[in-house]
Amino acid sequence: MVTTSVRRHLLELRAALRVVAAVLVTLLLVTVPAGRPRPERPATPVAGARSLVVLVHGFGAGPGCFDAMLPALGGPGVAVVTHRYSWTTRVGELGEQLADEVTDLARRSGARSVTLVGHSLGGVVVASSLPRLDGLVSRVVTVAAPLRGTRWARLFPVGAVRDLRVGSPALQALAAAPRPRAPWTAVASRADTIVAVESATPEAAEAVVVDGVGHCGLLRDADVIARTAALARHTSRRSARTSARVVLPARPVPAIPALSLVA
Repeated sequence: MVTTSVRRHLLELRAALRVVAAVLVTLLLVTVPAGRPRPERPATPVAGARSLVVLVHGFGAGPGCFDAMLPALGGPGVAVVTHRYSWTTRVGELGEQLADEVTDLARRSGARSVTLVGHSLGGVVVASSLPRLDGLVSRVVTVAAPLRGTRWARLFPVGAVRDLRVGSPALQALAAAPRPRAPWTAVASRADTIVAVESATPEAAEAVVVDGVGHCGLLRDADVIARTAALARHTSRRSARTSARVVLPARPVPAIPALSLVA
């Protein structure tokens, strides 16, 4: 029993060191100019789109984290937009910024449906935006979002990450907010060492639980991608909301750099 306890603590320490290393590398990349500029992606055609899909990345990541998912989400009449934000800003303000952008996109496009997809911290930002978007958003999908907090937030209590601490005022406000009318699906993984299943699956959402896939691996998992794409295509407000959990089969994914492991 002692050996098991020591081993568990060593595993937790190793995971903590990986998160700290990821944060330090993220800060370094922010402050040091890149040697080679990354080519810009073609602008997403928003005007005239019948459907909008807005993607919100997590902390320490960027729109590129959705690269594996993009081909499945696009299609005729569908405009896929990636929303950027600064993690140094608090969650409440980030939610307001997202709500303003989504409102503007919907006005310019005249789209009949709007789907929000948020990963990790991005999912918390999505949840924060919902009170201002009630009646406009047709579907919500959050993936590994620490809606009830994550213990790792204590390692770097700055900006939006500070709001991810368990029991923070920002998360309490989200929990007390009225239940959104739009159908909400929350994806989580039992193998996620950053965000626990219980934190990522609020009562207001249908829970989809995955085995054997890590925190960022969820965005590259074939089953999760297929389910997210199907949800984005079927955005009817009449979709039934249930607290039942759907368990998807495990689909192991290749290892990724520690930089992508932060929430």
